[in-house]
Amino acid sequence: MKIENHCVSFQSKIRLIEPQEFKNKTKNLNPKNHEVGWPWTADTMKKGKNLYTTGIMDCIAGGIADGKDFIMFHLGIYNQKKAKHNHQKGFNISNVERRILEKINLENENLHGFILGGIQMRPESKYNVNKLEKIKNIFEKYNIPYTIFGARKDVHYFGKFGMFYKNNEDTLYVTNNLIDQDHINKKYKHKEIELLEKSVKYTTYTKKQNEKIIWYEPKFEEGSTKDFFESQFRQVLISNFDELI
Repeated sequence: MKIENHCVSFQSKIRLIEPQEFKNKTKNLNPKNHEVGWPWTADTMKKGKNLYTTGIMDCIAGGIADGKDFIMFHLGIYNQKKAKHNHQKGFNISNVERRILEKINLENENLHGFILGGIQMRPESKYNVNKLEKIKNIFEKYNIPYTIFGARKDVHYFGKFGMFYKNNEDTLYVTNNLIDQDHINKKYKHKEIELLEKSVKYTTYTKKQNEKIIWYEPKFEEGSTKDFFESQFRQVLISNFDELI
């Protein structure tokens, strides 16, 4: 990231919440006006108040706050060939950049952004991390500070993330559909992810294999919200404009 303003007079809040709370917060919002939904392309990017999106797994989502409105995107990672086969538009970073610039005022000193998603299962893996880097480059090119939870690890049991930005609270709510779900292996009485008052319980997995099979050995951990995100993503960075609560 090129710069950070170390004299920030305010901070947006980022809060991890349970799926039911997320549903309650968004259920009365008209999807036409507030949901960044399918098809997930640069053209479905929205600017407004109280925007949300769901189903983030290997896609890349995010947004930019300007002190008044929020710009939210949710980008599928189809290449052009696969997109054409599915009658969709493929990932086009030039179009992403153009749509962002249409919706923001670069003179606004309050601009700061969020990025969530992408996959890099192994350190040497490419998958779609190159697309994630291209999105980061847009933020850095225009000197927009950002928080990132990016490049998902090989966590074995992938949950889908959702995010909702509530403007009058200046808060980005993030959820995962595995929160409060029973462990995939019924012999364990743990939840996959459990939110406590001041910490998060979560499961990490170590890949094991012998000559015949591959399996994932679970480990049950408890830590801060940042610890949880670091267990899920290779790139975790909290901007000076944001506070993870």
